[in-house]
Amino acid sequence: MAKVTFINNPHPFKTLLDQRIETYFETNHIAQRGNWTLYSKTIILLLSLSGVYVTILSIQPATWTSLLLCALLGFIQSTIGFNVMHDAAHGSYCNNARLNNIIAWIGGDLMGGSTFLWKIKHNIIHHTYTNIEGMDDDIAKYPLFRLSPGQERRWFHKYQFIYAIPLYFFTTFNWILFDDYLKLVTKKILTTEIRPLRLRDHLEFWSGKVTNLTLFFIIPIFIFGFWQALLGFFIMHAALGLSLALVFQMAHAVEEAEFPIPNEANKIENEWAIHQVKTTVNFAMRNKMLSWLVGGLNFQVEHHLYPKISHIHYPQISKIVKKTCEDMNIEYNAFPTFWRALISHFRYLKIMGFQPQQV
Repeated sequence: MAKVTFINNPHPFKTLLDQRIETYFETNHIAQRGNWTLYSKTIILLLSLSGVYVTILSIQPATWTSLLLCALLGFIQSTIGFNVMHDAAHGSYCNNARLNNIIAWIGGDLMGGSTFLWKIKHNIIHHTYTNIEGMDDDIAKYPLFRLSPGQERRWFHKYQFIYAIPLYFFTTFNWILFDDYLKLVTKKILTTEIRPLRLRDHLEFWSGKVTNLTLFFIIPIFIFGFWQALLGFFIMHAALGLSLALVFQMAHAVEEAEFPIPNEANKIENEWAIHQVKTTVNFAMRNKMLSWLVGGLNFQVEHHLYPKISHIHYPQISKIVKKTCEDMNIEYNAFPTFWRALISHFRYLKIMGFQPQQV
């Protein structure tokens, strides 16, 4: 597919917004990267993960208690992904690039993913071509899911709002056991070619995969036996996959988000920043506990506009973004609660299961 471009000259919305955001940080003498609010959160989450892990292996609780702890282990991993890995992979965790990479490896590769592939798939492709069919790999779940009006509708898509949750359980299984390796073999992420891995990339990739399987599957086999270890591994990833899938899906695969189609010149007839606002939706912005757990990803509009700014600043800069949207008559979409966003996501899945293909 030919490269999609945007009308970025002039870009009055982004220019005005940049001025206001810079003024906010300069006036308040605040650094745009993370601070001890983020670093203390990192310590809490990593200690929580270690505590639950050691409890399972050392105390060896009754079966049902162990399985509940495995689910908790998966959920904590998702919060580390949201809060720690996500900021670090975007370079917004701290000002030190090397430390960002180390933290990203701990929060991503150590948990079974690949920050090398993530930075291409998410940072570059998804953040540039959000909700554009044929470019954004995050909506390319076809044929199991139809997430874009431009995708062909199959007969079973009318049931996708029903089978979505069971399949979301397998989100990270797909990453760690199939999808990452497919991308390495094909050297592509959807239609975008990826550069060859250097020695350092290989070391980071394979050390993360091996360490993850050793910690969460191989070692438990020696303590609990194969089948119990496998069941615990499945429960952990089911909780991890469901948490990740729902949070990311509720930002883009909902009724209020747009799925723009490039014109004949393969150009989106909007500046890039306006495209981000139109294709992204916030949720539960006043829920401080949820914001803490999901690493500010309920402020997806702000994240898509300023991925290099740490998520701890999103609640404040969201006021600036919303006001600028109002001043320029740009619709700023946000669900008041988590549940409203969740309902909209499943409603959207149902709509896509019946709506004819848009060409």
